[in-house]
Amino acid sequence: MNESKRGRTFKGVMSLVILKCLWKEPSYGYQLEREVDKFLGQKLSNGEIYSILRNMEIRGLVRGKLSRQTERNRKYYEISNEGKKYLFNQVKNMEFAISSFEEIIRFVRSVSENEKVESLTVSPS
Repeated sequence: MNESKRGRTFKGVMSLVILKCLWKEPSYGYQLEREVDKFLGQKLSNGEIYSILRNMEIRGLVRGKLSRQTERNRKYYEISNEGKKYLFNQVKNMEFAISSFEEIIRFVRSVSENEKVESLTVSPS
């Protein structure tokens, strides 16, 4: 899926996965990208993880710190106290919404192929 086509919900989930990954120890972008890929079962587009990390850093959810590794600099990210609070608050919100999401998923899966085709067809006004 193309980065520009991903919705806010998916990017929000990626942020939560990143915070979970950073809970125990700092990590760098490429390593986080692999963990998010594995967790979500979807390959992220080039640079997508860095865009999300920058946004999270601006929001105060993570802190980035440059570190010299052999011949290159690498930016390590760690979860901030604000990031920990955010993760806990979002889980409370998700627990509240899970049954609604499950009902919507069941509904969409139950829609017949014919209904799906009809809903995607644009009718003249």
